[in-house]
Amino acid sequence: MVTMSTVDSQDPTQDPTQEPTQDRTQDPTEGPLPINPTSASLLGFLYWRPMSGGEIVSAVEASVGHFWNVTRSQIYRELQALAVNGLVELGEVGPRRRAPYGITDRGREAFLAWLEIDPGPDVIRSPFLLKFFFGALLSEETLRRFVGKVRPRHEEALDYYRNLLPVIVRSDPAPAHVVRFAITFEEGMLNWLDAIPWGKLAAEDLDPEEPLPDERQPEPESEPEPLPEPDRT
Repeated sequence: MVTMSTVDSQDPTQDPTQEPTQDRTQDPTEGPLPINPTSASLLGFLYWRPMSGGEIVSAVEASVGHFWNVTRSQIYRELQALAVNGLVELGEVGPRRRAPYGITDRGREAFLAWLEIDPGPDVIRSPFLLKFFFGALLSEETLRRFVGKVRPRHEEALDYYRNLLPVIVRSDPAPAHVVRFAITFEEGMLNWLDAIPWGKLAAEDLDPEEPLPDERQPEPESEPEPLPEPDRT
């Protein structure tokens, strides 16, 4: 599982861990009901076929849950709100007392309208990066312990995505390209971990005479171009 989550907020002023409550008073004649991204993702799964709550949870955890954090309780809460707003409807109870949710015409309309809205800015939330930002106050032993816990997660995630890609590359081209992003991200994260400048994470650890790889060096002054020779013809 990816430990860095990306939260797409339609409202940049809103706390990305909270989502707006559904408007339960809107008149259906006023057009598609505005929905939050998590509700939209659930409608997306139901767009193709009815699914029980448990099936939706499994589908989310195996796909969008890798880059869109959502809990099991939140999924059921959103499904209830969608049902209240007439965007999904609950079918008859089947085997194992499971009742499938089905998307309504109004739900399809709301989902397709949401898809057309420009996405908000991505917000990265990583507990590890947050602690590493203040790494100058931590011992190298502690930081190395953090890395030892984080690195195996990214190695496991990279193996998962590399194995997943060839399975879905023809059946699901758009999700497959998202998996390519996940592979690139995990490879970049592992490369970044390998490049940690141990022993040089505090300003006082740096040699003022030693140039740093990312330090901007003064550009050499360019010599003026010579004047063209006069035409003597």
